[in-house]
Amino acid sequence: MPGGIAHSYEEIREIVVSILLGQERVAYDPTQFGSLVSGVTEVLSRRESCEQHLVHRMDKELVRDVFWDLFRQGYITLGLDNSNSNWPFFRLSHFGKNSLQSQSPYRFHDANTFLAIIDREIPDISREAVSYLEEAVSAFYAGCLLASCVMLGVAAEAEFLRLLDGVAASENYRSLFENATREVFIRRKITKFHAALRPVLPSLEPRNHFEDIDINLNAIQSILRIARNDAGHPTGTFVPDREQVYVNLQLFVPFARQMMRLRQALS
Repeated sequence: MPGGIAHSYEEIREIVVSILLGQERVAYDPTQFGSLVSGVTEVLSRRESCEQHLVHRMDKELVRDVFWDLFRQGYITLGLDNSNSNWPFFRLSHFGKNSLQSQSPYRFHDANTFLAIIDREIPDISREAVSYLEEAVSAFYAGCLLASCVMLGVAAEAEFLRLLDGVAASENYRSLFENATREVFIRRKITKFHAALRPVLPSLEPRNHFEDIDINLNAIQSILRIARNDAGHPTGTFVPDREQVYVNLQLFVPFARQMMRLRQALS
């Protein structure tokens, strides 16, 4: 038997990086590949309250993929020091340590850590959105990926509609976004909102809050909405990839933070 649920590449990479940076407590220092595999197994067992022999065998294979990807990217160098300069010893390169510490600010490993990121990055997020996010991340860890896509999409829609409500109440911007707020269908609301926002953007302050709006608003909103629609339509042909759902949950954070900044600027 392969054991428990198989995790995505991104989830395994998050654990490997956390171990290498000393952010996860493990029994053996990750100075040899076998110790790294053992450490990942230990972390998975601790996080999910299961026996080590129940960890899915593919998780261990993904550790190998992650290791050699990190090596090819220059984050890992073979050999521990001058006395142990060859494989199977290894260590983080100086470049790798500095780079990995500054990467992936939205990594999470369970529902609590995901919701803690949400609370930190979007302090004014609505209770309705949080309720859907709780369902989304819980469904993800239960292996219910279709449900996770739907709940995540609903959370994104809730925050967008909340933004529209705020604009509709604004004396300064109400008339500019009237076409969007009057629309009935969500897709048309989104299209007309983006069209109305474009000429207003250069005047919004602070400007650095809106430099990446094409990605943080337009692109991510489209990704989450399409995933929700594909998962919610009973065609039986859409099977979401676990790794993509994990990434989508991370993408929600900059999207919702952009919503918050727009609410503040357009109030």
